[in-house]
Amino acid sequence: MSNKPVFVIAAEVAAELNRGMEVAKRLLLVASNARALALRAGESAAGFRPITDSIDDLVRVTLEASNRINIQAQQLSKIATAGTRSGTAVERFEHVYQRAKGANHLDSLNEVRANNLKEYRDISQRFSHEAKGLHEGLKTLYDELRIAQIISTMLSVEASQADEKYQAQLNTIADSVTQLAETIQAHVLQSLKLFSIFAKVNYAIKSTI
Repeated sequence: MSNKPVFVIAAEVAAELNRGMEVAKRLLLVASNARALALRAGESAAGFRPITDSIDDLVRVTLEASNRINIQAQQLSKIATAGTRSGTAVERFEHVYQRAKGANHLDSLNEVRANNLKEYRDISQRFSHEAKGLHEGLKTLYDELRIAQIISTMLSVEASQADEKYQAQLNTIADSVTQLAETIQAHVLQSLKLFSIFAKVNYAIKSTI
């Protein structure tokens, strides 16, 4: 298990998504170039132009999802930090109760101890809920990026029907869509791997508590 603080892991998740977002912006340029080239190619590449709208949609989904996931990661970091403080208090209470067993007035701590334990459990449940949402967001984004393969295939098919002098350039654009989308997927996949560490940071309620 990683010894990194949760806020560091959250920052790393955000950094990976930001790298993916930068690549996504490059896809917008690819789409723009594709439209310009399709216009020059005329009717032979008429089917190429509408497909570029799908690239724009893919970029929009990627940017929106990445922004949303970044906010979720920041929120999870705050919850995890609060849980760490609360969990430390739980452990200290248990230590006191074990060492001072039978001591006078020990039961005067019962209410505070119970409230602290409830807070820890509530935070842990909230963390689990929020973590599940973040994981699902990352997984959905990763899966949605697979549509780039379909877009690339469609672009290649349309390129083969265009005027021969434009085919090489149009095929290059199709390949760029694939390569850039795969790069974005790699950053999202790394975010998922980092998140698997993030989600395991000391958050199960101990069975002895």
